[in-house]
Amino acid sequence: MPLAILDPMDPRDLSFRPVFAFQFAIANFGAFLGCLPILAILVPMKAQEIDPGGSSDLLSWTIMLGALVASSVNLAAGWLSDLTSSRIGRRKPWIVAGSVLTIASYALVLSASTRVQLVGAVIALQAAFNIMLPSLIALLPDEVPDARKGFVAALLAVGAPLGLGVGAFLMGISTLSLSQRLALPGGLMVVCILPLLLFWKERAGSDLRRQEVSKVVIEAKVSEAVLAEDRWRDFWRIWWSRFFVQIAFSVCQSYLLLFLIRARQLADVGSGLPAETVAGRLLLVSTSLSLLVAVLIGAATDRIGRRKLFVVAAGFFVAAGMGLMAAQPTLTGFILGQLLYGVGVGLYSSAEVALAAELLPTRLHAARDLAVLNIGNAVPQAVAPALALAIIGNYGAGYSVLFGAGCLSAIVGGLIAARIRTAK
Repeated sequence: MPLAILDPMDPRDLSFRPVFAFQFAIANFGAFLGCLPILAILVPMKAQEIDPGGSSDLLSWTIMLGALVASSVNLAAGWLSDLTSSRIGRRKPWIVAGSVLTIASYALVLSASTRVQLVGAVIALQAAFNIMLPSLIALLPDEVPDARKGFVAALLAVGAPLGLGVGAFLMGISTLSLSQRLALPGGLMVVCILPLLLFWKERAGSDLRRQEVSKVVIEAKVSEAVLAEDRWRDFWRIWWSRFFVQIAFSVCQSYLLLFLIRARQLADVGSGLPAETVAGRLLLVSTSLSLLVAVLIGAATDRIGRRKLFVVAAGFFVAAGMGLMAAQPTLTGFILGQLLYGVGVGLYSSAEVALAAELLPTRLHAARDLAVLNIGNAVPQAVAPALALAIIGNYGAGYSVLFGAGCLSAIVGGLIAARIRTAK
């Protein structure tokens, strides 16, 4: 048996403070609040306004091209963040630049009046957000000890669903003008990110290098190579698992509003309210449940030392929710489907982030490797609209078939996660 001895004095244990965890979580929430509601609510509204008869195709091309740009920018920004050396650290310059550019891109989305302008605006929004994201997420492996990753990942898990839910609710306030509704998530994003930037002192890159060198590993070279190979295999397993589950997420987040509009044409689905208000409330329902699940499960994974089981279960909960919405496109079906979907999102986002952080090959290149993993978030945003282009116009119940495809994708993602071997 090879013997591995790890330096017990992990510098992250000495520097980690609970207040940082909450500043990190609030900044993460603010970042997603500044982007996801725009993509989920405003962009579909603009697509419907610009091309009522071809809104689905326009939305699909817009999301697909934006996602392709997002994946490229995410990888480049993560790599450059690892190489950055400045007086304020490696990560802060990219977080500041990305947040400023994200807010600047709102004007492009709001003023878009043609198909080309909408596509360009979404590309700008996605590029700006993905300048910020890899540096922000890299704080998990940079600053958080392994023993606290589940707790912090649970706090981070709140970010995307809460940002989407709160933002969707704000975007659904019909008494405000569209520009006023858009100003709310942008202003809140700044308020949420500022405390982290002002009060967090970033550890130097040299500290991380000393931490990596301080690990003493006594084992045969052959065994070392086998262990490294197994870790890389699991790194790519978690990548593919994320890829398939995120396809389901992208389908639900991007096409829920248009699915509702189509369902209202066929049946009485919340017909007394604007479609964007119904969509916002449904997202708020799933968000509320996902928050509760994420907080409960994230801390539990630290105590029991297992995360993989929850990632597998998450895939099946997401699949059940999307399958129900596909089979029963009624108000009851949407509500129950969003509840199941919310449980899945909560399970997945709390456990998967911590599991992925454990599988990173080295913390020296954390932002780069997380950017590679984040391509598993971005590329599905291109795959989902490609599926929509192929499905919606060719089937009478196109949105139901699309959500059914999302259901199958979530199942595949859960099954791939079950094959991970080097982490529990």
